[in-house]
Amino acid sequence: MTLNNHHQEIWSRYQTLFQSAVNWGAPRSEGRMSPAPRHERDAEGSLYRRMLVLMVLRSTMSVVALGFLLWPLMDSEAYADSAEDWARMRTIQPKGYVCYRARQSVNVDGRLDDDVWQSAPWTDDFVDIEGDAKPRPRFCTRAKMLWDDQYFYIAALLEEPHVWGTLTKHDSVIFHDNDFEVFIDPNGDNHEYYEFEMNALNTGWDLFLPRPYKNGGKADNGWEIPGVKTAVHVDGTLNDPADRDRHWSVEIAIPWNSFREFSHQATPPRDGDYWRVNFSRVEWQHELEAGKYRRIPKTSENNWVWSPQGIIDMHRPERWGFVQFSEAAAGTVHFKPVITWNARETLMTVYHHQMAFHQKHNRWAVSLDELGLKNVSNRVAMEMTAAGFKAKIEVRQGDQPRQLHVRQDSKIWMTDMRTQIKSIIAVQADAWNRGDIDGFMQHYWKSEELTFSSGGKTTRGWQATKDGYHQRYPTRDLMGLLTFSELEVTPLGDTAALVLGRWHLKRDSEPIGGNFSLTFRLIDGHWLIVHDHTSKEEPAVE
Repeated sequence: MTLNNHHQEIWSRYQTLFQSAVNWGAPRSEGRMSPAPRHERDAEGSLYRRMLVLMVLRSTMSVVALGFLLWPLMDSEAYADSAEDWARMRTIQPKGYVCYRARQSVNVDGRLDDDVWQSAPWTDDFVDIEGDAKPRPRFCTRAKMLWDDQYFYIAALLEEPHVWGTLTKHDSVIFHDNDFEVFIDPNGDNHEYYEFEMNALNTGWDLFLPRPYKNGGKADNGWEIPGVKTAVHVDGTLNDPADRDRHWSVEIAIPWNSFREFSHQATPPRDGDYWRVNFSRVEWQHELEAGKYRRIPKTSENNWVWSPQGIIDMHRPERWGFVQFSEAAAGTVHFKPVITWNARETLMTVYHHQMAFHQKHNRWAVSLDELGLKNVSNRVAMEMTAAGFKAKIEVRQGDQPRQLHVRQDSKIWMTDMRTQIKSIIAVQADAWNRGDIDGFMQHYWKSEELTFSSGGKTTRGWQATKDGYHQRYPTRDLMGLLTFSELEVTPLGDTAALVLGRWHLKRDSEPIGGNFSLTFRLIDGHWLIVHDHTSKEEPAVE
């Protein structure tokens, strides 16, 4: 059996888990051989159980048979998502919080007794990561946030009768202790997000993820937060089982500079901006051994969070809370629901159904009907791409019509009319410059009502227009290298636009160029050229 790099990695991990199971039975919550996302723990537990079965068969099992057992695991690694997950996630409305500007300096000492913190509201008490499906946490946890021009401030109070910690090395796998965790996705696109974990010893672990683990993301543990400030205060005694503690509290100040490379929006944020944020608390059952705290073997941790995920996986940014930044005085602003929320939910429904479809059929569905989503087909446009699929929906934000998009790796993003149309024109230039006139024509209206005017003549119909291009430019030399410049996009309402610009063909025979005007219309979710007027500029007479 030949394995590609992805499958070879899984095979190596499988061998490690197998040996661990042979050696010591590999309990689920203690079997982490290297840092990995916590949502994989249940999957690893399943792997261990499979290992124990394989132990019985290992003397007679052939490599081929083992390969057949491995293959389903490889597929699930590639697209680890399901309609069942989404059914549990979709019922949950993410939390919202208004983060006010700090009116005075914040002293990061972990105590939360500064005057500046007194006016900041608490979040709701944390709940189980699965939401109402599980009992409420046995200890209270809540958080606060503030911001200024230099830092994003986070404070948390964690009720705890036994405050303990063991890890003292930076970038240890901190959730092996009881911990507090921060997740931040500045522009809410489900990609390029940040995670920070800390324990009661003030030991931190900062990491960056280009995309979620389920979409093939790999954590960058080398990423650091330069200039971060953290502090812990214990109301009680740390690592002393002889008494009963009350709580531990944390303060974190993250410099805005650390977000700038991947935030794709203003840092610090502007008044009214939204960021996706969530907090998690990991709580282990413990026992005493030689007078010291330790986790009870073969037990699972509790995951308590601010905004519930619906499933045991913090790496689902689509379910993190919304933080609304405000310049107003504390307590004077109400959280405003995100106006694109329903559109986001619709697109994430398409995404999750596509993931489930791919797992079952090993291909992407080519239509919404095939996904069983006929009820959204009048609002969502979906197309196949070289990498998978892309779906989009029209939304309105302010006075601008925009489009929200999602693709096969869960990235979700917004474009406005001008951005979309300029992107289409760039795609046309790329198609032309590789000699693909048919690809160039894909963005014209495929209708007999399409009009193309040039040289005092008007051509009607898509096919006639395409034939005209082929006749005028039969060779690559005549097609030359096309560039567009001086683009002006003027909206004509929500569903039409006028585009003015210049075109130029660089070629050996005779460079040519001129002006053009295009009329775009939004038809069935796609911006298409319905009229093209192109003029050729006569060479200057010397």
